[in-house]
This record gives sequence, C-alpha cells and structure tokens, in this order.
Amino acid sequence: MTLSTLVGERKAPLACTCSLCGPDMIPYFSDNAVISQNAINQLISESFLTVKGAALFLPRGNGSSTPRISHRRNKHAGDLQQHLQAMFILLRPEDNIRLAVRLESTYQNRTRYMVVVSTNGRQDTEESIVLGMDFSSNDSSTCTMGLVLPLWSDTLIHLDGDGGFSVSTDNRVHIFKPVSVQAMWSALQSLHKACEVARINNYYPGSLFLTWVSYYESHINSDQSSVNEWNAMQDVQSHRPDSPALFTDIPTERERTERLIKTKLREIMMQKDLENITSKEIRTELEMQMVCNLREFKEFIDNEMIVILGQMDSPTQIFEHVFLGSEWNASNLEDLQNRGVRYILNVTREIDNFFPGVFEYHNIRVYDEEATDLLAYWNDTYKFISKAKNYQ
Repeated sequence: MTLSTLVGERKAPLACTCSLCGPDMIPYFSDNAVISQNAINQLISESFLTVKGAALFLPRGNGSSTPRISHRRNKHAGDLQQHLQAMFILLRPEDNIRLAVRLESTYQNRTRYMVVVSTNGRQDTEESIVLGMDFSSNDSSTCTMGLVLPLWSDTLIHLDGDGGFSVSTDNRVHIFKPVSVQAMWSALQSLHKACEVARINNYYPGSLFLTWVSYYESHINSDQSSVNEWNAMQDVQSHRPDSPALFTDIPTERERTERLIKTKLREIMMQKDLENITSKEIRTELEMQMVCNLREFKEFIDNEMIVILGQMDSPTQIFEHVFLGSEWNASNLEDLQNRGVRYILNVTREIDNFFPGVFEYHNIRVYDEEATDLLAYWNDTYKFISKAKNYQ
C-alpha cells in the first residue's frame, strides 16, 4: 500500500491542543478520500507550526483557505517534514498527532521523537498517549516505535533541572530531554493539557479508558538498543557530566591521591593472582606504579582492597536461570557473555545500565534500604525473569 493511500484513508481530524489554536476544527480528510503525495506534502507544510526540534499541529480554518504559515516553519523544518510522514504511517486511522518533539540521544546518528497521540475514546472524551519514535539517522525515511506510555490520571510532570523533564505514571518514570528550550516548552504545554483531561475524566489502569494502547504496545519494533535507551533513564537524576566546579571546593591533595589509589589498585588486583599474593605485595606494587611512599594510606588501601574484592567476587547462582551479582559483575561484559546472560534486572537507583545495546534491561529504581517496598515491583520483575527463563 502506498503512503498516499495510507494517509488518505484517515477519517479523523488532525486537531491541535496547543494554546495557539482555537477549539473549532474540521477534518483534514473526508471519508474514503485518497490524497496524492504532493497534497500530503502541502498538508504537512501548511498544518504545522515548527520551532527548532518540535512540530505543533495547527487547526484548519472554517473558510476554504488554509492558513499560510510556511514562512514561519522553513527556518527550522529541516528533515522534520519527512519524519512526520513516516510517523503518520504507524498510526491508526482514527488517531491524531498533537505534538512531535525531537529529543537528545546518546547515539550520535540516531534521531528520536516524543510524540503525543490522541484519539476520541469510548466515553467520547479525548484520550492521549506518548509514543517514542526512532529513526536510525537524520535522513532515514523509516520510523520505528520504541516506547508506549499511556497518560493516566496520576501522571506527574517534573522539570529535572538538567534541560529535560520526567513523566511518571502507574509506577513508570521516563525522562525526556528536548533539543531546544522552545521544544521543551511546547512539549510541556501539550502534556499538561493531555494530563488535565485524564485527571478530569479519571482515567485509571484497568478501566475502559485507553484500551487502544494495546495496539501500539503490540507494534513496538525498534531495535533493542533503541528500546533500552527509552527505558534506561527511568528515575535517574542526571546522565550528563557535572558542570565545571567553578564555585565548589577544590579537592585536597589527599583526596586526589585517594582517587588515584582506587583506580590503580583496581587495575593491579585485576591483573594479579589474588590467591598467591599478599596485601603488602599489592601495596608495594602500587607504590612502584605511583612512585611514592603510601605508608600513611595503609588503612585506606586495606579497606579499599576489601571493597574491590567484594565487587570482583563471582555472581551467585540462585536458580539455573538466575544469577545474583554486584555492580562489578554487571559491568564485566566478558563474564556476562561467557555465562550466556541476555537479560539483566537492575535493582538500583544509583547505577545505570552498562551495556544497553547488548542486553535487555529492566530497571527498578529504588534505594538499598530496609524500608524499601520491593513487593510493589513483584509482578513486573516476575514477568521479566519469566521472559528470560523462556528465552531460547
């Protein structure tokens, strides 16, 4: 089926929820309409307000003419128009894109969009979800789906203070970092409007609302590294380097030495046969490499050896298909591959996934404290472990 046929068969109006637009909308496509490729290009060109990294749908007027805004969008359009065409193909005919916002990516050649999609639900009220759309490159014409996030009545939005914002709902947290301040502002406007509708109508999991989300969940088809990137930043405070320490205390000479000791000590212990070497011999080797006397750091070195030994210990096999390990085990790619590990359950708040492009991760972002309620995550973790067990 051609692109023109797919888009032309849409019967729902492409309406706008941004504050720039009025409430009166008319359908872009009439029933059984078939529209040419040129008409599609014109439609997208004339129906969007584009800022750097974001596209807002504009309403069509009540007259016969379409608002002329091409001069406002050319500056930042870039490859967005081509990407929007690819996004349309993934939607059901009755669903509408409200907003598409380009996001930062940890992969240089990957292009990602947070897309707010809405439809008219069973109760004749607007229902919205967030989709994560992936393009393998800027000029790619093929779009895949890596995230589906329903917007329930409990949805909360918080600025993370690091150029992005988090969206939390139904025990899920995802962080989005738009490529520009204006794009972030557009995203927040659209999301707040959708969340307000969800709160007013009390959309909650297990109800008759948002049942259509299962369609998109069954169509997640991005590669595993893309899916992991959509989920890797759950409840992580920041993934960017700290700002330059212009107004913070400069580390003391002892603190700098201790940091260097940690690095060198780990390297030495990885290279030595720890069953046939003493602590003193390790410290002597350390002094030789650092070319200094470390007598005053003896206690620090011994304590650090114990920490490193604990990290380097082999993972414990709980069941035939389950290993329990430390941060060290989770970062040891060679050992993980030798053991045939393909799935990793990361139950930490401080440690991110080491190899998102190699393994499938499921993150439970909690602190290692007695008061932590792990039972709240039992169903999700059980399903993930069962999936790993059944992998062949």
